[in-house]
Amino acid sequence: MKIEKSAEIIAPVAPEIITNILAGNWAIEIIKSALELGFFEALKERAASASEVATMLGYPLKGVVLTLDSLVGMKLLDRLDLLDGATYSQATYALNETSGTYLLKDSALFMGLYLKQHDELSKMWRNLRETIKTGRPVMEVNQDAKAAEIFPQLAESIIPLNYAIAVDAVKVVKDKLGPGPYKVLDVAAGSAVWSIPFAQTSARTQVTALDFAPVLAVTERITKRFEVDSQYQFLSGNWRDIQLTSGSFDVIILGHILHSEGMDLSRQLLKYCADALRPGGMLVIAEFFTNKQKSGPLHPLMFGLNMYLATTDGCVFSVDELTALCTATGFNQVLKHSSSQYVTPLLFAVK
Repeated sequence: MKIEKSAEIIAPVAPEIITNILAGNWAIEIIKSALELGFFEALKERAASASEVATMLGYPLKGVVLTLDSLVGMKLLDRLDLLDGATYSQATYALNETSGTYLLKDSALFMGLYLKQHDELSKMWRNLRETIKTGRPVMEVNQDAKAAEIFPQLAESIIPLNYAIAVDAVKVVKDKLGPGPYKVLDVAAGSAVWSIPFAQTSARTQVTALDFAPVLAVTERITKRFEVDSQYQFLSGNWRDIQLTSGSFDVIILGHILHSEGMDLSRQLLKYCADALRPGGMLVIAEFFTNKQKSGPLHPLMFGLNMYLATTDGCVFSVDELTALCTATGFNQVLKHSSSQYVTPLLFAVK
């Protein structure tokens, strides 16, 4: 937009959309710094003032105050100020449910590993301009050798991103199929985060975790941590090379696998799952769905670029696209379930 000289200056639209997006980089650095410097651990036992936190950690007060206030602004801490006439300098800071669940090192859902993995993904994203120009991905995680190298590192780090919604998925399946127990197949199981809540619901539920051998070593360790390993058997390999008995599972889980496979292989994988399910069985699908117009939500749209950087054929789907694929590959009904805990809905396909 060219700004002309005139008697009256007409202000252009403010750049807040852009500046708000750019501020996301600052927020990431603040969270990572607060983790590494012990801010959340300092508040683990009780609320404390900025002066108390600074004394506990041995840092100058000003930076501590600015960091704590930023975390309050992000809704990662609560500030208990102005109570009983207290002034700002007397304010205390406290963990809230989010930080207590995801930002304490001894929490089962600690996100520290994911933030380290986020740094690795950032290195890949620095090559975006080159990938757009050439069409060549930075990695090819849909290829067996690269998948076996990358996914053991990634699997454990994404547990906290998916556990809450996986618990929600179990409730949907129970409403449709009854209380179980179930025979479950977890395809590209990774950490088994999508199937662990099924095992936790009934000690008689049996889960088959299918993945590459290096990843299954992580799967077995995580199932032991959640004390459900006795309910698991581990099937090593690529799903394309493993034949399953027809109609042998009540529930099959595709937890963020279709976007790595791309459109054609996803069609094959959905057919593979339909064949392995008993009549009336359910397929649980977790993906980052765009809307029909591919105009939002923002995260799934950007995840499409993430797949362009990381795979040869990866993609994102709209709900309508994946519903049509399910219907074409042997499923009679597709249900959409939305949750406030998740950026996009889950799909449940019934055979």
